[in-house]
Amino acid sequence: MNISELVLAWVRSLLAVDPSRWEDAFARFENELGPDWSVRQLAVPKTFSIGARLRDGRELPLSDWREALGMEAPVESRVVDLGTFSAENLPAHMAAAFANTHALCLAIRVRGVPSIYSLQTVHSRRYLISPEQWVEFIRLQPHPERVREALAEELTESNELNHRQPVAAAQVEAYLLTPEGASVLDFLGDSLLTRLQRALRLEGSRELIPEPFRPLFRTSDPDFLDRMMLGEDRQHEFIPRARLLQLSQEATVHDFAALVDAQPSAKKIWDRVAEHLNLNRYSEDAEEVDAAGARDKLLRDPEGFWELSVDHLMNQWQGVCRGYGVDPIIPEAQRGLVRSEREEQLARDRGFVPPEERLHQQEAPEGYQVLLFRELETVPSEVFTSAPSTGAEREEFVGALREAQAFAEKEHSPFLEAFKLARFVLETDAWRLSSERLSDERVEVLRKTVEDAGFSEQASEVLGRKVGVLAYFEQFQPSEDKLRGLLACALANVFGGMGSWNDQYFETPEAQATYERVSARLHGALNAFSVANLNAE
Repeated sequence: MNISELVLAWVRSLLAVDPSRWEDAFARFENELGPDWSVRQLAVPKTFSIGARLRDGRELPLSDWREALGMEAPVESRVVDLGTFSAENLPAHMAAAFANTHALCLAIRVRGVPSIYSLQTVHSRRYLISPEQWVEFIRLQPHPERVREALAEELTESNELNHRQPVAAAQVEAYLLTPEGASVLDFLGDSLLTRLQRALRLEGSRELIPEPFRPLFRTSDPDFLDRMMLGEDRQHEFIPRARLLQLSQEATVHDFAALVDAQPSAKKIWDRVAEHLNLNRYSEDAEEVDAAGARDKLLRDPEGFWELSVDHLMNQWQGVCRGYGVDPIIPEAQRGLVRSEREEQLARDRGFVPPEERLHQQEAPEGYQVLLFRELETVPSEVFTSAPSTGAEREEFVGALREAQAFAEKEHSPFLEAFKLARFVLETDAWRLSSERLSDERVEVLRKTVEDAGFSEQASEVLGRKVGVLAYFEQFQPSEDKLRGLLACALANVFGGMGSWNDQYFETPEAQATYERVSARLHGALNAFSVANLNAE
């Protein structure tokens, strides 16, 4: 059971109780989930909060939503499944890996008037800069028309990859102020900043950052990791990437030797070359070399020179010189063979933005998530028709689990126990989940029962984590079947992203085809049974 399903199930249970019990229910829910949850306020930093957005535009926390529905009127509610949406037209079980693609909704009827709410996850903005500030920042630049053209190209490239509409230069500012544009800024903002900087450099300008905007941006240190890896004893030798010198591919080992020999610190540089050669010996039996031996070894094998890490050797050459507080001496014969990649980049590309100058959006310090029941404009006519039989949906779910279990066993899939354990929860006579409170001690007993039934310790641990969710519903006194259904669905929901059942791949076309069929059946049966179980009294 993911967070959305947990909230949907809990709110549906809450709507079924008398309004006088709501405050107690809120207190217990927040106490059990801890300070990371809020049902009395929306958009609280560092929390998940629950609320509703009504058709009139009001956004209310859960505690105020009930009042808006009418405290005295009885509320009839039902979970409905309006299907799966995926911009990429993915199969439903694959689309399950993405947020807000499964339209599980809550239908409500008060005084005979129906309404329907789609549960969506709304994230706080990742960065301090708002879309409005982005638009103002664009307008403040020296060449705003060129900036708009560059940003339009970047936005259009991204949108085409994500099946969204292209953005013309004249539309950039208006687009960024739309909900879609604002969401794009969260993952594309840094790339847009680089395009902005590049566009201005191509015009011979630099970005203008007025004082009020400075806290909204940051730069990064591209040398941080390299500096950390160098070690404290050699920090005085560190060379920033912008100043690194490299050896041309046209150079020979004799050119490198001439560069080393020209330095007053040549002995120390050859010591470093020896260290490198000794660390990279092909055999432990190979003889170690000292400084003189390293020089001789390189010169004896001129063909093998470029098989070494020449950039590393050049770093040692330049770093040792820096450690002595001097620039390397470059003999006249080698001047054309030592180059600065940074200087070449700047000469080759007028729009090049050095990494240390690239702007990044400053992250917001305290994020939040809102589980928001958004009231839809239209209500399907069938939402309050007769609900499907829980028994029929359960039977299909068990059949789908049995088929998935058999396939997973045949293909030696690590998800075998997930399907087997979900069936065990539905079918076992070894326990009753509703017989007593699900305390820590009680959960340990349930885990022991699972292990005694032949399940692994890992399966037992998973059960222990999942069964804890049921405690949030104990105050509503759900039936044994409903508790088992909630737990079985939580265990069988293996559809997600990387590392999930969706990430499986099988070698033969036959096995892959069976996997697709089994997955589609299981996902459909899981959703159908979950909805029926949530609607059961």
